[in-house]
Amino acid sequence: MTSISYDRVPAAVCLDMDGTLVDTERLWDIAVYELAEYMGRPLDEATRERTLGNSLPGFFAILGEYTGRTIEGAEFDRLSRRLNARVTELMRSDMRWRPGAEELLEDLASANAPVALVTNTTADVAAVPLEFIDRSRFHVVVTGCMVADPKPAPDPYLLACSRLGVDATAAVAVEDSVTGATAAVAAGCRVLYVPSTDGQPDVVGAHTHPSLAGVNASGLVALTSGTPVGAAVGQSGA
Repeated sequence: MTSISYDRVPAAVCLDMDGTLVDTERLWDIAVYELAEYMGRPLDEATRERTLGNSLPGFFAILGEYTGRTIEGAEFDRLSRRLNARVTELMRSDMRWRPGAEELLEDLASANAPVALVTNTTADVAAVPLEFIDRSRFHVVVTGCMVADPKPAPDPYLLACSRLGVDATAAVAVEDSVTGATAAVAAGCRVLYVPSTDGQPDVVGAHTHPSLAGVNASGLVALTSGTPVGAAVGQSGA
């Protein structure tokens, strides 16, 4: 790996999972497109892009609007089980690292940086990629079912930073979606935004970068320096 050489290490690092550390968005694509077909309306690319990084309630709100169906109660539970079972099946057969992700985790460990995993994925589905990544790499894991308001609300990042014992403004967050980057910016983190799919817009307050390849622990600080992020907006739902 060709590392960026800088002399600072973040006080804490919060990492998204799907599309950031592991190349699972393509697997979610398969499961999501299949589900839309099952529901009677093939998904278009613009709608799929809107769903990237969302929690299950957020995803089904968008899909319900797109298909003209109300997805709640027993129907929400049934479709959630179907989607999660399919993506878990796909993950068990084809898990891959995103470029530079494994090397970054190794460098963070060498630098003794506190690290949190912050994902909208539910704990049962996240268990599969966490086996691949190795749960012991993280001091804290926050999944989508641990907060009342998941991404794009700041709650997951605020919870992760609280459990790490650092102020969110001292942390660097790494995200691959508009939803996730918006959440991290709202929490007050410095944000490195590495889109996992083409065509995603920039996020105000986040620093867009093409890849994690060659990015080390101190490089996270350098790449997110410049335009200061705003103060945390506070935890939603409080």
